[in-house]
Amino acid sequence: MAKRYTRQAFLDRLRAEIDRGKPLVMTGAGNGIAAKFIEKGGIDILGVYNTGYFRMQGYGSLAGMLPMADANEMVYQMGKREILPQVREAPVIAGLNGVDVLRDMRLFLEEIKHIGYSGVHNFPTVAWFDGDFRETLEGTGLGYQMEIDMLTTARELDLLTIGYAFNAKDTERLMRGAAPDIFIFHAGITRGGATGYGGGSGLQETATRSQTHFQIAKAIKADVLLLAHGAALANPEDAQYMLDHTDCHGIQLGSGIERMAVEVPLQERAAAFKQIHFS
Repeated sequence: MAKRYTRQAFLDRLRAEIDRGKPLVMTGAGNGIAAKFIEKGGIDILGVYNTGYFRMQGYGSLAGMLPMADANEMVYQMGKREILPQVREAPVIAGLNGVDVLRDMRLFLEEIKHIGYSGVHNFPTVAWFDGDFRETLEGTGLGYQMEIDMLTTARELDLLTIGYAFNAKDTERLMRGAAPDIFIFHAGITRGGATGYGGGSGLQETATRSQTHFQIAKAIKADVLLLAHGAALANPEDAQYMLDHTDCHGIQLGSGIERMAVEVPLQERAAAFKQIHFS
């Protein structure tokens, strides 16, 4: 069963890795076997998200943003039954929907902590929405502030907090309102593979946009840990580019580790077995 860390122990573990000159790698895990072998690869943080479930079922990540299933219950059950039992030392965090009006969020966070999660990330998030829909959510009390409040409560419960933002306004709101331990600018759906998004930023633009948000976050909380994620960041070479051209301390991977690691190898292995023949 996964080891649960206090917030300070979690942070000490991450900062020790940085002090050794090792960038941080945070990844999702959509099932137990992914968690088991991703941990063996030496990653620093393992995240459990409803999007991870959908990715490992062959669907695009945005399925996790649509009203299918119960995002928080899914992450609770995936963690308890499939992922936490397979992990030994890597800290595991829960991606939670803070805009969940059907739960007492403090009680739910206490239960998340009890089963072995060491941190919380605001995902799925209304921060991904913009335009009239986002304005309507905010105007009807279903906005980003609920996620900020969730992260604040998680901090009070000694859970490490991770914050997502997609624009400058939300980055500032997040940093001033919740002061998360880790800030991640989400640059958009990762390109490549079967369900990746072909549009969006190129690598240079991904780095430039990310750095803009990192500077906003650092100006408000100088010691925040920064991770790059999404858009053109799809492979280790892209990750190195982000380290070389931004102030990030490491990267976060979803599709780039869960989905892309299995799509081609599974297809090639199946095809190789089909090459057998009768004597």
